[in-house]
Amino acid sequence: MKKYFLLALGLLVAHVSIAQWSSSLLWEVKDPETKKTSYLFGTYHLLGSAFISDNPRIEKAYNASEHVVVEMLVDSSAMMTVAMMGLMPGKSLKAMVDSADYALLQEKLNPILGMDLIMLDQVKPMVISTMYMLKDVESFAPDSLVDTEEPMDLFFAQDGKKQGKEVMGLETAKEQASLLFESTTVEEQAKMLVEMVKQEEEADSTSEAEDVTAYYLAEDLNKMWAMAKDLGLGLDNSDVLLKNRNENWIPKLKAPLAKGKAFIAVGALHLPGADGLIELLKAQGYELKPIMP
Repeated sequence: MKKYFLLALGLLVAHVSIAQWSSSLLWEVKDPETKKTSYLFGTYHLLGSAFISDNPRIEKAYNASEHVVVEMLVDSSAMMTVAMMGLMPGKSLKAMVDSADYALLQEKLNPILGMDLIMLDQVKPMVISTMYMLKDVESFAPDSLVDTEEPMDLFFAQDGKKQGKEVMGLETAKEQASLLFESTTVEEQAKMLVEMVKQEEEADSTSEAEDVTAYYLAEDLNKMWAMAKDLGLGLDNSDVLLKNRNENWIPKLKAPLAKGKAFIAVGALHLPGADGLIELLKAQGYELKPIMP
């Protein structure tokens, strides 16, 4: 599976960097003015919250927090809008690809989706790609970590509210849906879907999805970053997908970091890179150090 795996998961990369980062998903962050301490944690959006309880140092940092920051808060009032953004009225996936490619998509996707692909003919191809990739992750990730009822990002938001912590989102559901479904045209998305299925059919014994999952479980930011560079985002709007988002988040993070005892949970590949949060926060004067496994 190619670079679109990372795109659809939101594990996006910006500009290539030669720097190396310690193998840890959890980083201590000290505010330059208040000297108060918070934590930055890299999530994997498709894995379940059991990963947290399996890693005591992460659980300890989260439990000690008073403020929780996540990429997005689930807003039930916005879900209908988000759902509509995943549709393409007046367009047809079947009409976008040639007959041989469509037959291949049906052959490979129908068993995975549990329905004939024609039923999703006016759903944006990126939605179908995401469904496909979720099933791919489910096929090899440890059973305890494939918890689609409560992925780790959702756990932090929901449990944080339950515990009375202050919870904030860096983006709205509509903003994230726009990045996922509107950063490329539906025609480009259809080409990506076909390419992904063809490459998966020709793949070796392990897919990129399996590799990146293994690297994540090993908390190896360097291998995740190297793999992301090898795959290459290669899109004209890569700044919109990653660099600009990280830069937009920095001013939003200043208030919770100044208060201290914040637990910031964002996609793991938002951490490394020249334009990643680790380097951007250091440039603002914050002290960061990895909390090793």
